[in-house]
Amino acid sequence: MDIAKYKTWIALALFVLLLIVVSVGYYQSLGIINPKAGNVSFVLLLVLLFAGYYFIGKARGGKPIPVRKIAAFDAIEEGIARAVEMGKTVHFTLGYGPISTVNAPQYLAGLGVLGHVARLCAKYGAQLVSTLGVPELIAAEEEIIRDAYYSGGKPELYNVTYNVRYLTDQQFAYASAVQATIQRENAGANIVVGPFWAESLIFMEAGAAIEAFQVAGTARETQIPFFVLAADYAFIGEEIFAAGAMASGDVETLASIRGQDIGKLLSWILIVVGLILLPMGVKLAEYLVK
Repeated sequence: MDIAKYKTWIALALFVLLLIVVSVGYYQSLGIINPKAGNVSFVLLLVLLFAGYYFIGKARGGKPIPVRKIAAFDAIEEGIARAVEMGKTVHFTLGYGPISTVNAPQYLAGLGVLGHVARLCAKYGAQLVSTLGVPELIAAEEEIIRDAYYSGGKPELYNVTYNVRYLTDQQFAYASAVQATIQRENAGANIVVGPFWAESLIFMEAGAAIEAFQVAGTARETQIPFFVLAADYAFIGEEIFAAGAMASGDVETLASIRGQDIGKLLSWILIVVGLILLPMGVKLAEYLVK
């Protein structure tokens, strides 16, 4: 056995083992851990960590990471082409509020999708209007859209005051301004990706009123139903992160998503096994935590 070949895995395993021992000892001393409870959740976490590490290593080694096709991602190009045919603009927004919150990953995913949208707008010669209520991302959006138009050979379409419009970080003032922009610009495509709250349906209604082609997505579970109901295509949950990674070409993020899929598969297997055993009087959930 070539020890040198597996030294990274051995070092990682030893580190995780040491971390487990120290953590369990510490939390048991505080009385936080119930020694009679099962460790199923912790084992699932370890599976996710190792799966993510494995696929990231494969991605860094140049191995392609297979990701299932996302209909909403493919539909973005269709919506932009449709807007160009109709002589209309493309509208994009990723949300409002400070970026220093738990929603930061969704903002970053939105930026990745914006880059894809901007490149397609440059490809088809579409005018892009991006509204936002995140002041920290103004410069990032300007750079993304400018780079897309210039690298796409359409620098004449870039106008910073037209393409990037910071509105406000106040919820319903932002919602009203976005709605007005969609209506005023008579957008042919309305693309909404990021964290959203009560304003989500307002955006969809504004786009539907002018018969815009709509693609929307969020990882906030309370708003997903509105997008699924009202948009032509919707990103559901973590699909926005996959879309952001696909748009940016970030193979490491795609690899981590692939690792998460292993955890989902394991969860589905446990659910199916539990349902099979339940009529037999075996409650798998109780068995695993006792």
